[in-house]
Amino acid sequence: MDLYLIRHAIAEESAPSGHDADRALTADGKAKMRRCADGLRVIEVRLDLILTSPYRRAAETAEIVAAALGGVETHVLEELAAGCDVPALLAALRPYRHLDCVALVGHQPDLGHVASQVMSGSPSTTPLPFKKGGVACLEIPAPRGPLRGELEWFMTPKQLRALRES
Repeated sequence: MDLYLIRHAIAEESAPSGHDADRALTADGKAKMRRCADGLRVIEVRLDLILTSPYRRAAETAEIVAAALGGVETHVLEELAAGCDVPALLAALRPYRHLDCVALVGHQPDLGHVASQVMSGSPSTTPLPFKKGGVACLEIPAPRGPLRGELEWFMTPKQLRALRES
């Protein structure tokens, strides 16, 4: 399985409701994420499913990526909410392990800790520093057992946008 970790794009500082979960992407965040998603299309990323945090900014990011990659199906995964418990999140991925390519759209530092857990067996050994709109691809060779794998690539949003513009 290829596991793609995608940090949500640039969001408003606060939502009118005052709830963090309600923060929407800014117009600039949407535009930049569309260009990042175009970069993913340039390098021929194919996804079977996108799992997203229930937070609005992550769901909006997932929608942008899904549209750019040909209408990929998206599902909310409650375990991806900001401040997620890494072991609980990895356990929640079990039903999806048969798929070839799955993306998780979430938050930082959570995604960095997920990447570290997959690569090293510990969430704090090698956390990746995701920028807003950044993407990592992890190759998970075994469909069963612990979710362990290697980092295939890790791109900043600027690198992804440059792919689109080249």
